[in-house]
Amino acid sequence: MTEATAHRVRPAGESVRRALELLGDQWTLLILQGVFLRFRRYEQLRLRLGISPTALSGRLGALVENGVLLRTPYRDTNRTRHEYRLTERGLELWPLFISIWAWEREWIPGRREVLPTLIHLDCGLTTSAPLGCGTCGCRVDARDISAKRLDATGIGVATASKRFRRKDAEPLAHDPVMFFPDTMELLGDRWSTGLVSSAMLGARHFSEFERELGIGPSVLSGRLSRLVEVGVLRTETAATRADARAYRLTSKGLAFFPALAFIVEWARGFEVPGQDADLTLYHDECGNRLLPTLLCDHCGRPLVRDRIRFGGPVQMPAPDR
Repeated sequence: MTEATAHRVRPAGESVRRALELLGDQWTLLILQGVFLRFRRYEQLRLRLGISPTALSGRLGALVENGVLLRTPYRDTNRTRHEYRLTERGLELWPLFISIWAWEREWIPGRREVLPTLIHLDCGLTTSAPLGCGTCGCRVDARDISAKRLDATGIGVATASKRFRRKDAEPLAHDPVMFFPDTMELLGDRWSTGLVSSAMLGARHFSEFERELGIGPSVLSGRLSRLVEVGVLRTETAATRADARAYRLTSKGLAFFPALAFIVEWARGFEVPGQDADLTLYHDECGNRLLPTLLCDHCGRPLVRDRIRFGGPVQMPAPDR
């Protein structure tokens, strides 16, 4: 993805940062995944995820506050309890979770055998749900996109979320439908999400990532090393610079672009009416703003939430209320 502004690395603004702060948290992603799979009640989520009541209550509260979930009452043995349903704003996230599913099936060894297939009901065939431009209908990837930034307010998050500990994942280790461990390395940690986003926008060197995110050197070094270890970034020598090591996205890293494109689009819901977008993505070939959409790679039609379903080795409902 190329930058359409004068400087190669300029930070995006408040709405993108707000979206990353909310979604760049592993428990939040797991909770949303659970609600999309129709685990709507507090105890269902707590038991399915193995999450502590404090962590669950805090994440649910933030999702309600940000208009992603709606807390609704129901009666249970003469008591009023509450369940959590996706709002229209929350339902807008379904392409993000489909793109996560597609990336894991394609790039993570062993996941294709355990994850369900996606069936496009309009043509009746399974699809890998590639990213497309909603304006011209063409398939796109990160190399087809330019980015324009509004100002220099930064995509770095205000605070990094608490690290998701290995023991937190133990209850989910044998639940492939709920847990996407490699995605959590990228999207479930706010610093890693910021690093991948910055790399998509052209950051290459340690000092550029440091300036872009406002991240401490030791934390930055650790996250960069981890992203190299999981094959999302690769290093190369840049002898003309003081920080000679350059970090570039691998094919695996570039393939994560659809998830970030949907986050950028979803972040527009946080914008103040009448103001320009913090970050705008353009499809170079047609010259229009990228309206990210998922396509069927057989019939070429855009995928619609109520016209897809999961099948295969593990049955799984389509994203719904």
